[in-house]
This record gives sequence, structure tokens and C-alpha cells, in this order.
Amino acid sequence: MENELFINKRYVKGLRLASITLFGLYLIGFLNITFVPGLETLLVKQLSTVIMVTGFITFGAIATLIKDENYNICLFFAVAMQIAFPLLFGAVINYEFSMVGANELFGARLMDYAFVGAAGPMVVSILFARFYLSIFFIVYNFAIALLQAFSTYNRGEVFFSFNYNEIATNINAINGGIFGQNITYLIVVAVGLVTLAWVIESNLREATLQERSNNLLGRYFSPEVRDEIEKNKLDFNQNSEKEQNIAVMFTDISDFTKLSEGLEPKEVLNLLSEYQTKMVAAVFQNGGSVDKFIGDSVMATFGTPVSRGNDAQNALNCIRQMQISMREWEKERSENDLPAIRHRVGVHYGSCFVGNVGSEDRVEFTVIGDTVNVASRICEACKEVKSDVLISDEVKLRLSENLPTEEVKNFEVRGRDKKITLHKLTV
Repeated sequence: MENELFINKRYVKGLRLASITLFGLYLIGFLNITFVPGLETLLVKQLSTVIMVTGFITFGAIATLIKDENYNICLFFAVAMQIAFPLLFGAVINYEFSMVGANELFGARLMDYAFVGAAGPMVVSILFARFYLSIFFIVYNFAIALLQAFSTYNRGEVFFSFNYNEIATNINAINGGIFGQNITYLIVVAVGLVTLAWVIESNLREATLQERSNNLLGRYFSPEVRDEIEKNKLDFNQNSEKEQNIAVMFTDISDFTKLSEGLEPKEVLNLLSEYQTKMVAAVFQNGGSVDKFIGDSVMATFGTPVSRGNDAQNALNCIRQMQISMREWEKERSENDLPAIRHRVGVHYGSCFVGNVGSEDRVEFTVIGDTVNVASRICEACKEVKSDVLISDEVKLRLSENLPTEEVKNFEVRGRDKKITLHKLTV
């Protein structure tokens, strides 16, 4: 479904480009009919003018009005116009020829004009950026050229000749050499355009996958981090696991079980979605990356996939933004007579394994190590030490500011022998 949305956007761009080009061509045709002598029959001139005006109005409107929502309607009118044009204009020109006696005046020379108008529409069809539609127009215009040539040859008095004297003196002699060149030229153009259409289609698919990949990156990494990933061409499909120092943050909603007890499942989902949206926004605004959602918890990292400088300070700035968002949310809920929501935040800094984990069927880019476990325990410890925000001593030592805190020394982390120093923050 997501791939289709990206592809449709490319289709819209293709149709807009084709429409702009065709608008210009029809306008040139209109100006040529109006100001350049050529057509002798008044009715033919009027009909040709109507066709050209209809063409540039149609494609001008499509180029101006096309959107994702009305793409199919615009495509219908564009295709209908391109199908009808060679038939209508060909019929008008044939009428002109019959009125001026072109068969008698030009004889077999009309064969040389049979292929003149085929290449243009074939080339423009590539701009639609739709492989099978381009193939259709290439075959369609090729067939019309052959039909026009056959119509000229079907007159009994004309014949093929390769004798220059006969071609020069007999008006009914078709120049076999020129005919062969025209056919060869049209075949080469058709084959080249089919190849080009296939290349465009392949590039479209690759570009769509790349765009989808960028969109997925945007769900986990901030725009700045994503741009750096793209700039440095970091490949998450490669086995580029490494050990590096990062800041790991965990947040979760206080008393979430009690809070969700009286809510419907959809209400719980909406609550979590709103909370996670606020947390992710704060993480992204401060150069962090969202690692995963675990129930009502959010796990974020600062320094992955590459360090942004002072990752500990970025984590602190993120906490400040989170607390501002939570206070604003508390005010909104209070105005709607909804219970206030508080959350806990724990941050630790240290060495982690950063890279891909999983199987061949499912791979996840994540961080693993003691630092992650300690950060999770610090978040849990908020309830025990009665604080909304706790950071480890390793984080505080790396801050760019001298932040006043209340120390919790020799804190015993569950499941870990080594004790640590924590710092209560009032943000």
C-alpha cells in the first residue's frame, strides 16, 4: 500500500511533465496553423484550429489541476486526447488532400509524409512514466504510420522503385530507398523508446523503494540524523555492528495499569499514541533516535547511528522538551475533565553494541548492552526514590552545564552487583 502511494506520486509528476510538453506542442501547432500559410481549405483550417485549441486547453488544464486524488481522471482525458488526435488530424488532412487533388499532384511522394508525425507522439508517451502505456502509444503511432503508408500504396497506380531516373520522372514511383530508411528509422526509435521506458520504470521502482526507505528512517531517526545517514550512505543491511558510547533513555507512564483499567481498548490505544507522539517529537527535536516502543514505554538513544556531539546534553535537552509537552498535555486534559498523566524518565550513558540483530527473516537495528539494562532500571527506580526524572552519574559528568541535582548515592540496581550514583532532576 505504501509503495503504491509513492509510485502514484511519481505517476502524477510524469503526467504533469507530459501535459506541459503537450501543451507547448499543441500551442505551437495552433500558432503554425494561424500564422503560417499551408492549408488551403477553410473548413480544414477551422477544424485543425479546433483540434489544436482543444489540445492545449486540455493539457494546460491537466498540468494545472492534476493532484493525487484526480490522477485517474486526468490520465483518462490525456490518453483519450492522444488516441483521438492522430485519427482526427489525419482525417482532416486526408480531406484537405482530397479537396486539392493531392493524389494527382504528389502521387507516390505522399508516402514520404506517412512517417513524419509518428515519432513525436511516441517520444512524448515516455513522459507519462508508465511502462505499458508508453508501449501502447509506441505501437499505436507506429501502426497508424504503417496504415497511412499502406493507404498510399493501395492506390493501384503507385509502385516501388529503386531506379533514380524512374523515381525522378514518374510521380507514381515510390522511392524504395527512402521508404526503407523511414521504416528503419521508426523501428530504431520504437526499440529505443521501449528500452528507455523500461529503464524509467526500473528507476521508478528503485526510487520508490529509496523513498520508502527514507520514510521509514524518518520514523526512527530525527531529520538531521536521517540526512547524515543518507549523506554518509550508511547501509543498515550490512553487518556493520560496532561498540560505541551512547546515551540511552527510557520513559514510561506512571500508574499506567491503574489508568487504563477503566478505559476501552481503543481509548488505551489513543492514549498511548498521543503520549508516544509527544515523546518522539521531543527525541527528534534533540537529535535522538527512537529505538522501540514497549507497551507504555519509549526507548530512545542519543549517539546512534552516529554521535551528534554531546549526546548526554542532547538527552537532557530532550527531557526538558518532554516535560514541557507533558505539562501542556496535563492542562489540556484538565480542561476536558480527564485525569492528569505523569511519566518517569531514566537516562544512562555508556558503551553499547549498536547494529543489526535478528534472523534472516527479520532484522532490527537496535542497541544492546549493560547500559541499556541500567537505563531501564533507572527509569523503574523513579518510583522508588520518588522522582520523575533520574539520570546516572555518567550522564551528569558529560553535561555541558553545571546542573543542580539531588544525589542518590550507592543505589543498588536490581540484578546488578555494582552500585551506582543517581541524580534527581527537577525539570
